[in-house]
This record gives sequence, structure tokens and C-alpha cells, in this order.
Amino acid sequence: MNKKELFITAGILITGVFAGTHFCLSNEEPHGQESKNNAVVEGPRGHLDIASEQYKQALEYSKYGMYDEAIEMCLKSLATNPNNVDAYKNLGLAYAQKGMYDKAIESFSKVVEKRPEGAEDFYNLGAVYFDKGEYDKAINAFKKTLQISQDHRSALSLLGIAYSKIGKYDDAINILKKRIALDTNLPIAYSNLGIVYSMKGREKDAKVQFKKALEIDPNHENALYNMGLLYDRSGNVDEAIQYFSKTVEVNKNNSDAQYRLAKNCMKKKRYDDAINAYQTVAMLDSNNADIYNDLGNACKAKGMKEEADTYFSLYKKKLEATKKK
Repeated sequence: MNKKELFITAGILITGVFAGTHFCLSNEEPHGQESKNNAVVEGPRGHLDIASEQYKQALEYSKYGMYDEAIEMCLKSLATNPNNVDAYKNLGLAYAQKGMYDKAIESFSKVVEKRPEGAEDFYNLGAVYFDKGEYDKAINAFKKTLQISQDHRSALSLLGIAYSKIGKYDDAINILKKRIALDTNLPIAYSNLGIVYSMKGREKDAKVQFKKALEIDPNHENALYNMGLLYDRSGNVDEAIQYFSKTVEVNKNNSDAQYRLAKNCMKKKRYDDAINAYQTVAMLDSNNADIYNDLGNACKAKGMKEEADTYFSLYKKKLEATKKK
């Protein structure tokens, strides 16, 4: 897995979830070379060979998403060679991919203890704290990453987002500006900054950042959606429809954008467009009872009584099924 920039999710501007792909994998050492971070322990040479093979097998399992097997082989390797720092690192990565955050934190904590000069190691620890929602601890780990490597791009991104999660918007803004300075043509960086401005109530500044993202990438889903949200909140229905329509052109499966598009189309009495968008939401989330009520109201407004009654009936059935659970 490679590090990647991530969408920010915050408050009313929720655009998706963080993908669990912001960790840094260890590269296997070239054949015949011993990693300087892996100290050789006393014991029969055969034990070391077995530990090395088990570690290599763990890397192969991780490569193909076989994380249970990777965890098993890392643990076996460490039982023989407990000084293999990279085995702890990849053990942590496998735990993190399975959402076993406490185990991942335990593994990464051992890594930074044994290798306190590793920027990527502190970053991985921070990323797990981030995914677990422990933002203060994530911030501390990202700060250590940046003390070692001040231009660590992913650490800057997640540090800025973490600050926004705990309401430190000015700190978030300052950090995200530093991130932009490193790559001025990265649309997600402008989009993230725009969201923090919006969270702080600086909507004009937010729009400026979203527009910068869209100048670089006119099809940037995050920026399109969040521009739509800003216009939606301010009651500018036409502009909201424009941006939500563009968002679903980019990603038809963005159910939030489809739903908000439908709501705004209803305000303009564009019932066909509203019904189409609501139907898409229903297909994406068939367990959402409220969407059938919305569909019923849209069909009723258009004079489609039979269809409206069908959707209202489905709405009641969904509600009853929910109550029984």
C-alpha cells in the first residue's frame, strides 16, 4: 500500500469515510543484505533463517490481503527473532487493516521504542490513533513525525485534519496551508482546507479553496459536493443543484449528493429529477425507510397517486421491520 491523501470528514460536511490505506509498508531488504534495524540475536543460524523466511512469508500474505495469515507468520517470526523491528511494523500494519487498533498500537509502540528515529514509524502509530478516534494521541505522534521529517506530507495532512476534529481550527488551517505549500497542484489539500474554513464559519474563504481545487480538477468529487453543501445551507437552490448534479455525474453512488440533489429539485418542482435521485438513494441503501416516504411525497406532488401509495406502503413496512429488530 502507498500513502495517499485522504478525504476529510467533519460535521455537516461529511463526504465519506477514511480509507484504511494511509500506512507505510516496509520494503523487503534486497536478498543477501541484513537490515540495519534488525539486530541478530544469539542462537543457531537455522533459527534466524526460519524467522527470516517466516517474515518474508508474512510480507507475501500482506501483499495479497491475507492479514490473518500475515499476523500468524509475523508472530512466529518474532518468537524466534524478537529484535526484528520491521516484523513488528508489518504486524501492526496487518492488525490495523483488520481494525484491531489496540493490537496495532501495541506493535507500533514497540517499533518507535526500538527505532525512535523513524519518521514513518511515528506516522503509522499516529495513523492508528487517528483511525481509532484518539486525536490527541494522533497529534502527538504526527508532531514527532514532523520533528524527524518536517516535510512529511501525509503527517501534515492528517495532523491538520486531527486538529479540526478537536476544534482547533486555527491550528488546522496553519498546518493545511503548510501542506499546500509543498504541493500547490494537489486538489484534495485545498478541499481539506476549505472544509476547515467552513467548520470555522468562514464560508467565503471555504469557497475560495473549493474553487482552487476545482481549477486543478474540475471533477474533484469532494470539492463539488462541499460547494453544493455551502450553497444548500445558504438557500441558493439553483447553485446547490448545479454542484450536486456535477457530483453525481462524477460518482453516481454518492448517496449524500443524490439525496441533497433530490431535496433541492423538490424545491424547484423538478419532480422527475427528484424521483430519479431518490430512487438512486433507495437502490444504494434499501434499508433507509425514510427514502420511501420521500419518494411517496415526490410522486404525490407529481400527481402519480398509484406510485405514491406504493412507496408509502413500502415506507410503513420498512418502519415496522425496523421496530421489530
